[in-house]
Amino acid sequence: MRFRFLHIARFFGLLAITSLFIGCNSKGYQNMNARYNGYFYADQYLNEVNQQIEDSYQYNYDQVLKIYPDIDSSIIKSNKAKLDDAFKKASQVIEWYGTSDWTDDNYLIIGKIRHLRAEFQFAIETLQYINQTSEDDPTRHASLIALMQTYMDAGDKDKAKEVSNYLETEELNDENMANYKVMLAYYYQREQDYEAMATNLKEVAEVITKKDTKSRINFILGQIEQEKGQNTEAYKYYKASLEGTPPYDLTFHAKLNMQQVSQVNGTAEIERVRKFYAQLLKDGKNKEYQGKIYYEMGEFEKKQTHYDLAIGNYLQAVAVEEPSPRQQSLSYLRIGQLYFDIYEKFELSSNYYDSAVSIMPSDIDGYPIHVKRKEVLNNFVTQLKTIQVNDSLLSLAELPAISLDAFLDNYLNQQEKEAKAREKEERQNAVSTGSVISPSSGGGFTSTTSSSDWYYYNDAAVELGTIEFQRRWGNRKLEDNWRRSSKEASSTTETSTEVGITDDATEKPEEAAPADEGRAAKKKELLATIPTTPDAKDQLHLEIQEAYFKLGAVYRFGLEKDTKAATSYKTLVQKYPDTGYKLEALYALYTLYLETDANQAEGYKQQIIDAFPESLIAKTLINPNYLAEKEARNKALQKVYASAYEAYENGEYVKSDQILRGALQSFEDVDFLPTVELLSAILKAKTENLFSYEEALKTFVSKYPEGRLTNYAKDLLIAVNPIKETIVRSDDFEYSEDLKQLHLLAIVYNSEVTKTTDLKAAIENFNKNSFSHLKLSVGQLEFDESKKLGIVFINSFEDKKTVEAYHRAFKKALTNFTIEVDSNFNNFAISRDNFQMLFQTKELEAYLRFHNTFYQ
Repeated sequence: MRFRFLHIARFFGLLAITSLFIGCNSKGYQNMNARYNGYFYADQYLNEVNQQIEDSYQYNYDQVLKIYPDIDSSIIKSNKAKLDDAFKKASQVIEWYGTSDWTDDNYLIIGKIRHLRAEFQFAIETLQYINQTSEDDPTRHASLIALMQTYMDAGDKDKAKEVSNYLETEELNDENMANYKVMLAYYYQREQDYEAMATNLKEVAEVITKKDTKSRINFILGQIEQEKGQNTEAYKYYKASLEGTPPYDLTFHAKLNMQQVSQVNGTAEIERVRKFYAQLLKDGKNKEYQGKIYYEMGEFEKKQTHYDLAIGNYLQAVAVEEPSPRQQSLSYLRIGQLYFDIYEKFELSSNYYDSAVSIMPSDIDGYPIHVKRKEVLNNFVTQLKTIQVNDSLLSLAELPAISLDAFLDNYLNQQEKEAKAREKEERQNAVSTGSVISPSSGGGFTSTTSSSDWYYYNDAAVELGTIEFQRRWGNRKLEDNWRRSSKEASSTTETSTEVGITDDATEKPEEAAPADEGRAAKKKELLATIPTTPDAKDQLHLEIQEAYFKLGAVYRFGLEKDTKAATSYKTLVQKYPDTGYKLEALYALYTLYLETDANQAEGYKQQIIDAFPESLIAKTLINPNYLAEKEARNKALQKVYASAYEAYENGEYVKSDQILRGALQSFEDVDFLPTVELLSAILKAKTENLFSYEEALKTFVSKYPEGRLTNYAKDLLIAVNPIKETIVRSDDFEYSEDLKQLHLLAIVYNSEVTKTTDLKAAIENFNKNSFSHLKLSVGQLEFDESKKLGIVFINSFEDKKTVEAYHRAFKKALTNFTIEVDSNFNNFAISRDNFQMLFQTKELEAYLRFHNTFYQ
């Protein structure tokens, strides 16, 4: 029996072990371990990191809130161990329990961790793998939603849209549908399509379960509706965002925004809103938000068109302790905008735009526009101060030496007095609870006028001082003892004393400060800025002209103040009738008045035509089709040039020269003419002689002083000199007997007896009547200046026989020429090489003997 019992016990033990082994490999067992041993902790770690990202992110409530906070790489680095552990646990589940239902969920965790680490390609591959292999639709859809965000953060919005289009065809459960709509809204937010963003958020605003997310979505919807001007809807969403226990910053800003979209009618409502802001300021929890509260107070007063009060509140916003640079920049910006749009005080506006942009985060809405306006205003101030300073300097330059010295003494006295006043103010500020605001530094207001500046009437400083006084002391009556919070009643027995007010010009000057080395150095420095020479004064006048012209452009295109632009241009041409900017200024005036005052526009048009008839502007005003017609002439001349250049390339120099001479006579006012003229000059080296070639190049350089073609012509001129030096100058030279060359007919004459113009006219008339088929040209050079001899040459003849025939006819026609001649008048045929030899050696008698020997 014992043996039997032992046998049965062993059997059941073996059966239990076998059952346990089978159970451990069952799917239920794997699912249990996969879920609770790995996935649970990995998912918990991942959620903790995401919550830390959420908690640490500083949402910008001045813009539409981001749906998802930006991933902070420093948080990812600080949680490296936690993410590594989550990654490891998820990977172990996949390795150990590969057949469980939780494998795809762990892959999803791995994909999200890779996304957080910005390992976008690995994250994409992981999430795509889930979509391809998972049989669980909810997990597969969740992976595709995560894939959308990964693509967007990787910068591939097209791929994200493709995933979205696919999800639209899928049937999602409630949770995934809500997450998908939020993700789609995130996509449209990145595309700045706020209408589509709001549409998707409205569909899921009620079904979102996470309270903070739901509050933020309602707040975002409120912002979008407020931006659209739908204040009632905006109020509803802001109110909904307060449900539950949202973060305090969202609660605070929701309440502020609810005031912005509330209806304010009448004095009572205005006072109610002011009391609301006052209560917020008193609440200790809002100390860090004081800048924002003052800013909103400014926005409220601006909305009520109480612009002075608005500016005062904006100034308070930048004066709070440790202001946010973002908030401070917006407050400066609003002040700058009010001075720009409402008051049109552009110098003041420039100060505040400078301050705003210097600390403004680049993600603020309209940042590039604000930067551009700041640059425009800086340009405006630069031109205005150039005019003012230079005018002042030129005025001082006209003062007698004694008056100028007295002026400088008074100026330095004033500077010293202002310096002492600033020191006193700084000491008071050091112990005062209020602080004086400088738009450029955020600290105490100080004069920015240096001792070398001659711009004395600084409206910006006066205006800022007035505003700051009102901010600190209120709208006080100008009277004695105004600083006292409470004043004793004046005794009726006191004798009132009138304060005598004298004109500045007759006021007795203060005693000059003791003359020390420092003061003398300052006076010397000031004197050095005053122009004393005509050149220095001319330079200041030129700077003023340029500044007026630029100021007109700033007014017109930067500030969009056409009337003031016209005034600047008019002042320029009236003060400086011969200014180099006159044409541009007149044309600006013409275009400014073209739509508003046809008579004035016509007057400026006529001034341009009369004063600048050869300018492109005048020609276009006369003929609106001028440019089109000129372009047609350009194209026609280019075709002629192409034909001439082809002949030149083929060595047909005479043909090329004839084509170009015809073109130069037929075309005018064409941009392509310089190219034609240069080739015509170059051809003279082939059809005439070295010296006419040189003269033609010099003429071209003189006519066109600059440009690529001119540089080439100068290089050709440099190359002429070595060639000239090769021509024989000694007495034993011999003229060339190589007569198989191009020929010319030359006439040497006394230029004091025979008028060059008369001679050329007679020759050209003879050529036209008798030899027009040869298409000859006539050139002229100074032959021997000491003997007053000139030389006219007719070219080109292809051979000796042709020039001889022409010469015989020419000599017969000479008797009919109405010109004066003397014994110096000689005419002869000559080859190109011999012409160059003759021109260089001046051996005319020797050549005439040569000519009589070789020519008939």
